[in-house]
Amino acid sequence: MMKWLMGLALLGIGVALAFAGGRMVYRSKASRDWPTVQGTVVSSRVETLRSKRAVSFRPDVSYRYEVNGVPYISDTVAFDGHGSGGLAEAQAVSHHYAAGAPVTLHYEPEDPSVACLQCGDTSLVNYLVTLGGAVFALVAAWGLVELARSTLRDGKEAAPQMRAKAR
Repeated sequence: MMKWLMGLALLGIGVALAFAGGRMVYRSKASRDWPTVQGTVVSSRVETLRSKRAVSFRPDVSYRYEVNGVPYISDTVAFDGHGSGGLAEAQAVSHHYAAGAPVTLHYEPEDPSVACLQCGDTSLVNYLVTLGGAVFALVAAWGLVELARSTLRDGKEAAPQMRAKAR
């Protein structure tokens, strides 16, 4: 039973990774063709991310906009997978989108709360997450199929022995 649960958990993780990466790739590419609207940068700063091994930096830009009279606030600069990195890159993005500055942004027509400032590009990271998740899911699915085969095979081998003992 534990093997089945582990296999299903690994399959779920692989599917989730493939879905998340694929969604980012899709949004990166599709956002080029989304409608645009004018907005205003509400805040722009560089966020410092600390871990035990390293320090990285992320531009934290939020902006407000309206679609069909409904106000929205978003903080997605791009769907390209470059969430954190060096200080110079984060500062360049933060300075480019200074607080109070007007911006042209793209928003998803079906869900205007999803928007981006730099649309159309995606990074290798998103492709790797998608591919890695898909491979992970396929390997887990293959393992589950093999587990099912061996369970069936063991059941068929045990059945004649049970019948022989019953005689």
